[in-house]
Amino acid sequence: MNARASILIKREPAEVFSFVADPANDRLWRSHLTSSRGHVTGVGDRVTQVYSAQGKTKTVELEVTEYQPPERLSYRMQGPIRARLSFQCRPEDGGARVSMALSADVGGVAALVSGRVESEVLKLARTDLGQLRRVMESVG
Repeated sequence: MNARASILIKREPAEVFSFVADPANDRLWRSHLTSSRGHVTGVGDRVTQVYSAQGKTKTVELEVTEYQPPERLSYRMQGPIRARLSFQCRPEDGGARVSMALSADVGGVAALVSGRVESEVLKLARTDLGQLRRVMESVG
């Protein structure tokens, strides 16, 4: 399963990257996220996130696999579903083009509905990026 979305934010790429790379900011723009703990300063750092949706809570452990300020940040998630979450910030039209990509190895019963899952993940990524733009552009 692969989902990718992007949005243009009227802020400097370095400013957007710093905001996205700080787990303390995650609840301001990430849907269904109830907490995010950790520090991201380089490869190998870990972040613990707790999500809540449809009455269920899930804790996710992420490991930073790529850290190249102010351009790229990637995480690896291990567990029942192995996934990779990546962010990229590139200069564009006086702002930052922010891309968010999620890829996951979906097997078993989940593979039967992977098209629907991918569609829902893409919708969520677009919603989150829209919220990121609102937050970033509202900051003086």
